Amino acid sequence: MTRASLLRTARRTSLLLLFGSRVADAHAIHTTVTQLTADSRGVTLMIRAFADDLSASVASHASRPAPADHSVPESDALRYVRAQFMIGTADRHLITLESCGLRRAGDMYWLCFRAPLVHGLAGAAIRNQMLTELHADQINIVQVDDRGARQTMLFRKGSTASTIRTGT
Repeated sequence: MTRASLLRTARRTSLLLLFGSRVADAHAIHTTVTQLTADSRGVTLMIRAFADDLSASVASHASRPAPADHSVPESDALRYVRAQFMIGTADRHLITLESCGLRRAGDMYWLCFRAPLVHGLAGAAIRNQMLTELHADQINIVQVDDRGARQTMLFRKGSTASTIRTGT
């Protein structure tokens, strides 16, 4: 699959996830969508993931059985995301993500994270391996908005870090 076709698929997937809370009862699509926004106060991440997938991965990471109701304790979700989603500054210092909330809406979870950031995201490195331990076909979409400059990034199982080019 070419990068252009992956981007088209990612855009379609983003629209489905953003505007339809239910793709299917047993979803055939394995994806997360992350809105990463930088402003004068720092960076905010809003991650949207299917409840069943997130619950299974978070529980496994915490060495527990997955709950039948697909619940996710916020403290376990924070540890999981910190292990699977990394942001490094342009000079390669890891940014520590702090939880700003976890919300369930039907079969989806919204996870909010914040971090201080002084000089914007240009040159920062991102790596998102969320849920790739669960699904070989997992695609994680990261939509970056660095003070109006936008970039979309795609991550699959084994993807290396990608550098943010916005603001340059």
